[in-house]
Amino acid sequence: MEKASRGLTLKITVCLLAAAYLQTTLAQQVPVPLGRWLGHISWLLLVVVYIALQRDAVRSLMTAAAAGVIHDALSMGRGVGVNGLAMVLAAYVADRIASVIMVDNLIFRFLAVTAGSVINTMVRLGFYSKWALNLELPVLASGREIAATVVFDLFANLFASVLLYIALDRVFNKGIDQRRRRMEARRLRPRL
Repeated sequence: MEKASRGLTLKITVCLLAAAYLQTTLAQQVPVPLGRWLGHISWLLLVVVYIALQRDAVRSLMTAAAAGVIHDALSMGRGVGVNGLAMVLAAYVADRIASVIMVDNLIFRFLAVTAGSVINTMVRLGFYSKWALNLELPVLASGREIAATVVFDLFANLFASVLLYIALDRVFNKGIDQRRRRMEARRLRPRL
């Protein structure tokens, strides 16, 4: 059990580091029109929501805290703690959704990504506004209105989550675990 936990922690760490790399460099490596859309994707948030969907509250909140620290470290000290708070709130809501809904399908994942993306964007915009920290908005809004930022972030995260979650399912061997649970349920089912 402990060895499996270490392996899972290592996988999460690698995924967070890969997401941080994508967050910081992917938009600069592609043509400018595509880079504008890719700049709206919060790769760290998508990894946090994926881990929160695994129905382990402590692991999801620890992953969110780590993602927030990574994001704050990459933001060069502007608004330290805001990204961490946004990630933890998004992980908490995604975990609560996962604990209420026991089915794991695309609609369920879209619901969790939608809630996480809106919460993440609204918390960040709220703290960066002139009423809270009065900081200049980072690439988060890029001069657009708040509603446009929320919508662009939401759709970019939804589209990216479909492909990312397929890859993460392979990394975390989710299909194998589901088949194992189904076979166990069939084995324990009483025969008539």
